[in-house]
Amino acid sequence: ISIQEAFINENDLPISSQLICFDLSIFTICDIRSIAYILRCMPNLRHFKFLHGTRTIAHSCADTFVNGYTWEHIFEMCTPFLSKFHFHISFEKNYPKLDLDFVVNSFEYFVKKYPKWHMIIDRWAPENRNTGK
Repeated sequence: ISIQEAFINENDLPISSQLICFDLSIFTICDIRSIAYILRCMPNLRHFKFLHGTRTIAHSCADTFVNGYTWEHIFEMCTPFLSKFHFHISFEKNYPKLDLDFVVNSFEYFVKKYPKWHMIIDRWAPENRNTGK
């Protein structure tokens, strides 16, 4: 079965200029472009909270979600008034492992722009269920 990507006319998105605070929780497969489309509809957004959790994620999507340069571009283009944001992203990713140095360095923009901004990255390996223990 082939799933075609939905056509989105970027010039015909609904705009909610009065919305200044938005919490978004997604517990299924999605891509960063979908998040950008949603944020683009809220040009005056000041506070954004994003929670994303899924067990399965494509390698390219995983790398994109934890790339600070991507988030910087989205926030600058879609939400220029954003002053506060939280995000928690959790997914199961097998190989290859994330380059944590790259991830941390990619968020340097946020450390400079938001002096009290903190970032926590945690990586852990689940128990091997095949050991019989």
